Amino acid sequence: MDLDHSEAVLAAGDAWRAQCFQQDGSLFSGEEIWTLRHVRELKRRLTENLIEGTGLNFIEKLKPQLEGATAGTVRLAAEVVWFLLLYPIFSAVKPETKQRQIKEVWAWSGSELPESQHLGDEALMGVGHPGTHYQVKRYLQIIFFLDVMERWKALTAAERNELLLDDVPWGFMRWLDRVEDAERRPIRSMILFFLFPDDLERGVSNDHRRQIVKALKHRLPKELQPSSSEPPLIELDRAINSLRKGFEEEFDTRQIDFYRPPVYRQWFTEIRENARKQIGADLKKVLDEYNLELRQCGSKKKDLASCKPVDSRTGFWENPSDATNKPLRWLIHLNLEQGKVVARIPDVSGSRRIAFANTAQGTSGAVTTRIVPAIKVGDQEFVFYETWEWLLLHCFLPALAVGSSGQLFDHFDETTGRLDYMGNDQPYIAAALIALNEDDDLFQSSKLSRPLTYSEATGAIADLIGVSPTAMPSSEADTAQ
Repeated sequence: MDLDHSEAVLAAGDAWRAQCFQQDGSLFSGEEIWTLRHVRELKRRLTENLIEGTGLNFIEKLKPQLEGATAGTVRLAAEVVWFLLLYPIFSAVKPETKQRQIKEVWAWSGSELPESQHLGDEALMGVGHPGTHYQVKRYLQIIFFLDVMERWKALTAAERNELLLDDVPWGFMRWLDRVEDAERRPIRSMILFFLFPDDLERGVSNDHRRQIVKALKHRLPKELQPSSSEPPLIELDRAINSLRKGFEEEFDTRQIDFYRPPVYRQWFTEIRENARKQIGADLKKVLDEYNLELRQCGSKKKDLASCKPVDSRTGFWENPSDATNKPLRWLIHLNLEQGKVVARIPDVSGSRRIAFANTAQGTSGAVTTRIVPAIKVGDQEFVFYETWEWLLLHCFLPALAVGSSGQLFDHFDETTGRLDYMGNDQPYIAAALIALNEDDDLFQSSKLSRPLTYSEATGAIADLIGVSPTAMPSSEADTAQ
């Protein structure tokens, strides 16, 4: 992690681990407040006097829950609030907001909060975005956190040492994940990060974990590749830990951050998705002027997994007949041949069925086909690299003839640009290959002699695909003028 202020945040996390987690002390006083007794008392007050709704914020609800509590329990509550606020980045919660809330809770104990470096702006700048659920449902996080702390404080010293020192960090993670709702609580990842910052990532999003492992699966040894489509978090965390080590070696630095260059563009598909949506919106504006509509094949399917199964041995659909029904992506092979990237259409029946669309309204003026590369990394071994994508656009004027709700576009001839629609040769007035990623985005595999760039892949696909637009019909051209 290479955030400018991360050292102060991690120093605060280290202090919490040493003084509060491993011992029963306090961050801000010489008392013992992180004891099993105080933890149980705080948990009981929050769970037995749950205040939902009412329009009050978290701190406003906490105050009546702590009325009558011992000073130690109230101060523990203030330090628990401090821990909950340690992670969120300053753009989500400002340091001054964090300081105000922590001081307010501490003051309920009858004394002012002592000065501490762990209350300074640098220490409270945060390290990541916690997500909306964390912000809105903070009480769920604090109850889960107290459940974990109660179980932890009830262990013997020998049991704690074993969890912290043996099979780091996986032994402790297995123990933590036995707590109910662990995989649904972002604070699970925050606890792990502040206990093991050298081994685990700062991100708390489970969706991002899955995206990272899915996009970079080809860099993992077989034994660390997920065993199912919904693997447990420990499998994802182990895989990401292995990916980190590989990137550290590759870039010769320990300052690897999955949310910063040079790594994030290798998995962060939101960049591509945002570009695709923006291009779709721009195209719709143009078509509106002609009372035509855009059809975007596969736009409702987030990824290949939500379409049909694929086969990494053939670089095509697992069941080739899936390409003859409603192809939601057009799969194109990319090979590195004599140092040059070459694009090919798979030599499989149905591989030139590029898209389908709902053309039943008779207003379809353009169709986009989503292209996903199957990159050849070995003999009968392909990587479906969904982080990269392109759109193939065909524009029609007049509109396509009325078809069905799932009309196929078939027999695309890449050498001539010819395209079939409803069994007939379909003319089009314009076509384009639209790039959605940055030119210098990389695909890397130890099985290839060198990395491939998105720019090279774009060039190879452009060389492969021929187009043959016809002139705009004169009557339509006159209308357009």
